[in-house]
Amino acid sequence: MSRGEDARKEPGEPAMPRTDTGLLAILKALVKRDADFVVIGGVAVGHHGYVRATKDVDVVPAPEPENIAKLWVGLLELDAQPLALGEFRPEELPAPFSLDGLLQGGNWDLRTKHGRLDVIQYLEGALETPEDYRRLRAGAESESHDFGTVWVAGYDELIDLKTLAGREQDLIDIRALREANSDTAP
Repeated sequence: MSRGEDARKEPGEPAMPRTDTGLLAILKALVKRDADFVVIGGVAVGHHGYVRATKDVDVVPAPEPENIAKLWVGLLELDAQPLALGEFRPEELPAPFSLDGLLQGGNWDLRTKHGRLDVIQYLEGALETPEDYRRLRAGAESESHDFGTVWVAGYDELIDLKTLAGREQDLIDIRALREANSDTAP
């Protein structure tokens, strides 16, 4: 299969390459710091049976301050920096990219030495409270790697998140996931 080509796989099989590059290296750095998070987005779509090209890894961290501090240490190790500054300098952002800024919540599109990482702490209707994270984590599935366990959003939770987001790619993902999983829901 060439890079960027879509493919079917058995749901639950690891969707990430087994080499220590790119997206897997990002996850390794976060797991190494014992950060609690759930993978969503394109990587989670692959986990559930439809592998497609993705430009980033999307994670939802547990909202507790101790966990955000662990995540921050992993981000420092990754040399993470905000991606979309526009005309702003880093110090002009509404919340500075710092541990305190991360603790304020919000979503962060980051460039790391291994690629793009999106930290999603808020999604209207789905990720608004600590209880929302606990529900997402309770439905998550584990994916074992040589560096530890990565938690990936469960099938139903992923469909719900994609439905809520409603972008064109999300709708394509939903159709492909339903087909890959013989899911006949509308």
